Amino acid sequence: MIKLVLYITGVLLSLIAQSLANGCFCFARKREIYHEIVPIYNLNDTIKEDAAEISTDNAENTSEDLSCHICEQETNSVTLSPCGHIIGNYCANKFSRVKRICPFCNKYIDGFKNLVDLDDCEFDKRTIYRFRALTEIEFGRLKDSIENGMTDEEFMARFWFLRRCQEPDKLLLETIKDFFMNKNHRKNIAELKAHLLSSKSSITSELEMYKKTFKQEISEFETTALEFFFDRINLYDKYHEFDIRKMYLNCS
Repeated sequence: MIKLVLYITGVLLSLIAQSLANGCFCFARKREIYHEIVPIYNLNDTIKEDAAEISTDNAENTSEDLSCHICEQETNSVTLSPCGHIIGNYCANKFSRVKRICPFCNKYIDGFKNLVDLDDCEFDKRTIYRFRALTEIEFGRLKDSIENGMTDEEFMARFWFLRRCQEPDKLLLETIKDFFMNKNHRKNIAELKAHLLSSKSSITSELEMYKKTFKQEISEFETTALEFFFDRINLYDKYHEFDIRKMYLNCS
């Protein structure tokens, strides 16, 4: 009997999440309209200062030291086959993990010549999601967002469920509001917001937020909600995303 109840509950939760993903689940009560979600992390502020860390994984360079045509941060070193297009090593690792389609000619990639494999932790350290000191602009943007009414749902999305640089959408916020958020969470989040606003250290305070709140183990319903979110933002390798988030804090 207990197994039957659990099974039915799981099916219902799945249906609810699926409806949410399709944007057709209606609630009787009037829904709160969320403010415009402002990105906190901006590649124009940050990616350039980490260029030295991202590149030069390959001693061989087969393209006369030209910049990677995708990220423009590392040197071209990996040749895609059979099409022959050349990109940087980090970007090649990224394509080897997700859709194996050449971004230039849309041909299927069946090989990566001169690829230097990065393990999950090495790969994560080189992404825009990695933990690094926030720039003054980014930390100011985070504080401004809190002062200007960042909702508890957006705060939970950022520090409970999403890695750095992943921006929540309204549907994810609505799911959090209706299914995940409770009074204790709101009280806790108020304290965390106050701590961020009073802090002068960008990296220490933000890392504290993640270390105190980021969920490495998530429920079946939370997993389903995140899967639909990843679908909506065209994040193809969902399985890798769930694997990498388990080691997220250990790769800092």
